[in-house]
Amino acid sequence: MPPSIRALALVALAALPASALGAPPRGFTHEKSIFADAADVSLRNPEGVACDDRGALVVADTGNARLLTYTWRDGSLDGGTQVRVPQLPYPVRLQIDSKGFVYVLDRKARRIGKVDAKGAFAGYVDPKGAGGTVTPVAFKLDAADNVYLLDVSGARVLVLSPEGKVTRELPLPAGVRAVTDVAAESGGRIYVVDAPSATLYVAEPQEKGFKPLTASMKDVLGFPGYLVADNRGKLWVVDQNGGAVVRLGNDGSFQGRELALGWSDGALLYPGQVCVTAAGEVFVADRNNNRVQIFAMPR
Repeated sequence: MPPSIRALALVALAALPASALGAPPRGFTHEKSIFADAADVSLRNPEGVACDDRGALVVADTGNARLLTYTWRDGSLDGGTQVRVPQLPYPVRLQIDSKGFVYVLDRKARRIGKVDAKGAFAGYVDPKGAGGTVTPVAFKLDAADNVYLLDVSGARVLVLSPEGKVTRELPLPAGVRAVTDVAAESGGRIYVVDAPSATLYVAEPQEKGFKPLTASMKDVLGFPGYLVADNRGKLWVVDQNGGAVVRLGNDGSFQGRELALGWSDGALLYPGQVCVTAAGEVFVADRNNNRVQIFAMPR
């Protein structure tokens, strides 16, 4: 690791609150790290990772302007095929839909595109019925392939049908400074997280706006950059600056802090996206360690 990166990590570690450093015992078990593709070309600052319960695993190898496709079944990793899509030159966040299409948020294109199972570009997601400019900075899919899009230009969350039609629009909470992610449960409950204040907000299915789910959680979260609702009563929050994954109840209650800042196995350095399967497998895009790590939760 370059000395400059190591120095930044140590600075970030020193800035963490004492309560975050004194976290509960870790429950994740390190299974494997992915450092390269099938041709042994190293990953470079991967920001995104997507998985599904069928064994598909896709990595956004952001610094190399490509996607990598793998399978992970019964503790065995296969694949590492490179997919390059000219329309998506800077992939950062991924989701896999029920048909196997990969949805890709591209930071340069400032759009969400789709890639089919053969690696071919299948078009952009263009919201139908959204007034004004739409600039997505984060998104999620639910089990029915509805899209929950965080639109920074409109300061709102748009819910799109699988065909791209806007079915719901929610303004972001007043006074928030930097909402970094959106997540949704299958029943229509939507969450957003404000990073500077480390505060989560929620919108119930019939509501037209967000309300606070938690007070500020700066005592356990340095800078929340990514959020997952697992539909089993838990929220998983990536602490980007703290190099950890924080586990919450879907009522906002703190349930534990997993992993730690660093560069050894089981440590993270400015992580990006996380993906959690129903079987308790956890995939983390460990961006500044140039790898994706695979963990197992206790059964």
